[in-house]
Amino acid sequence: MKISLLSLIALACLSSLHAQGPLRPPEPRQKPTGTIARPQGLPPLQPIINTSSLLKVNVTFQSYNLQIPWQKETSSGRRGLGVVLPNNRVLVTAQMVADATYIELELPDSGQKITAKVQAVDYEANLAVLAPNSPAKEKAFFSALKGMEVDTSARIGDALSVWQTGRVGELIVTPMRISKVMTQGYVVENAAFLVYEATGIIRSEANSFTLPIIKNGKLAALLLRYDSKNQVATLLPAPIIDHFLKDVADGKYEGFPSLGVEFQITLDEQFREYLGLKGDAPGVFINNVMKGGSADKAGVKKGDIMISINGSSIDSRGDYQDPQFGALSVSHIVRGRSFVGDDVEIRVIREGKEIVLKSQLTRKNVEDYLVLPYLFDKGPKYVLSGGLLFQELTRSYLNSFGNEQQGGPILRLQRIANTPDEFEKEGRKKIVFLSAILPTSSTQGYERMNGQVVEEVNGKKITEIADVAIALKEPKDGLHIVKLREFPFILHLDALKVEKDNLQLLNGMFRVSELTRLE
Repeated sequence: MKISLLSLIALACLSSLHAQGPLRPPEPRQKPTGTIARPQGLPPLQPIINTSSLLKVNVTFQSYNLQIPWQKETSSGRRGLGVVLPNNRVLVTAQMVADATYIELELPDSGQKITAKVQAVDYEANLAVLAPNSPAKEKAFFSALKGMEVDTSARIGDALSVWQTGRVGELIVTPMRISKVMTQGYVVENAAFLVYEATGIIRSEANSFTLPIIKNGKLAALLLRYDSKNQVATLLPAPIIDHFLKDVADGKYEGFPSLGVEFQITLDEQFREYLGLKGDAPGVFINNVMKGGSADKAGVKKGDIMISINGSSIDSRGDYQDPQFGALSVSHIVRGRSFVGDDVEIRVIREGKEIVLKSQLTRKNVEDYLVLPYLFDKGPKYVLSGGLLFQELTRSYLNSFGNEQQGGPILRLQRIANTPDEFEKEGRKKIVFLSAILPTSSTQGYERMNGQVVEEVNGKKITEIADVAIALKEPKDGLHIVKLREFPFILHLDALKVEKDNLQLLNGMFRVSELTRLE
């Protein structure tokens, strides 16, 4: 599959790292007066007129082009609501501030503004805390504002309300009710967290990117997504928010721990018989253990039957009985109810015998993944030499092509990203591949080599992109020799031609600003 640079530019324009834009209005806006209108079946709410715990948040952002890594996308903006916390801090979703170049806080009624910065962010949990940038103006700006408390008590069936502010700062309140509690991903793949699913009509306002969900005047959730057709909202719940804020409070944010296993449910009777699970015996089959995760450090192995975590029995669906929410995925025991460094006890059945495994919960650093699960606030690492564009494989790069363009080299790279075990055993820190072949005198005949994994450059084994930059400084007998994982296996480039082509790339039609980015 031949991918030209112009094609890459067209494809990149279709990609997006940001999941939610403004909500679409299901009904025309009306300024609320008196009591709040209630759909049939919901209890009445008392009139609420206080907006002292809300701020408008205005963000200018500019993300990097993942396929043309020396360029950035067009600058754009987001508007949302932030929840005022104690100590003049503001809570928003991480999506709100991703790739931000400028952030300002705005008082809903007066329009007074102050610049802000990100104090802490977790893209997996989709949460961020903002702090004002101007200590001299901070006291006056926040003088009439009041920090909002977090309420973690919500259950299925509870009535909540969505808070928004109108054009002149008036509070707009619409009701909803929790209908379901489960675990699913927020923004990042393979990172499941607790979510509420709620039903109700959410009216659209200009600041609808981030919306607070309130219970009895306290923060119960933040809006993640809204399906206006079915009037169903997905909410980021207070237990996750509370966990995040407690972790941030000590000034050393460690993130949410993860178990680091993939398991298979054991509902099938023949599978249960094969595993030796009798009757309604609990347990799920472990079919993969992530290197460096909590389960790996505890000694869990592929083929184990996991039957409990910290005393909570795991049923054949992978659920446990949560005291607040009922049947819930076992992942919530680790992510929602525990912190990095907490003790964990895992009971497994191995070769017919029950074994107790103990360790401490950990969180695998994002940079330690062979294939980075996400990439925000910085550009992709790359080396461009003689027209060969070397990059480190990331999920963000693969996702930038969209579901409709996952064939050819991209499909091959997707398979590698899904099964990285072989590459980890080879001692690689990252997977370096040829992401594009620019037309130069050095690359004639190599136009279809994009998507190939790089094994060596000039005899040096490539474990990360920095190795490529080092290896290219030492050509062999006037040649750069690039060894690939698949046919044609070897590329030869004249070192003098490469130097000339590099100068043309920096001054030519591709508008290359720099030949490398290693950090």
